[in-house]
Amino acid sequence: MSQNPQFLFDFGSPNAFLSHEAIPAIEQRTGVKFEYVPILLGGIFKATNNKSPAETLAGVKNKPEFMKIETERFLKRFNVKPYTWNPFFPVNTLNLMRAAVAAQFEGVFEKYIEAAFHHMWVEPKKMDDPEVAGKAWRPPAWMPQSCSPARRTPM
Repeated sequence: MSQNPQFLFDFGSPNAFLSHEAIPAIEQRTGVKFEYVPILLGGIFKATNNKSPAETLAGVKNKPEFMKIETERFLKRFNVKPYTWNPFFPVNTLNLMRAAVAAQFEGVFEKYIEAAFHHMWVEPKKMDDPEVAGKAWRPPAWMPQSCSPARRTPM
């Protein structure tokens, strides 16, 4: 019995966005379908006493330049569009990820994923600000209120 590969993602990760952009071609080439699994990357870092590369690599000589070269190689290899750096990084994605889980239950998960990545890395916004998130999500008719990351109350 074969199992589809899982793609564990957090909208706050630029590498998750780039991987998301590469996945369709991989699925087409291999015939496998990825299962998207929303996670809280910051929670994983905290639970494992780890930090994001943005923190751990800060101040390391030549590391930002190397990471830029590696990103360019990835873009070329997988023929994906580059992201626009989110000037509000890091963004607390707790509400975005909670809404992703709600979107799974509401049957709008794929549309939600595209929209959330768009607002984080294509037309970057401060998506942890409820007012900004509320404006960004208007007026997607496909999105039930339960999926709005601008909600101020827990789901």
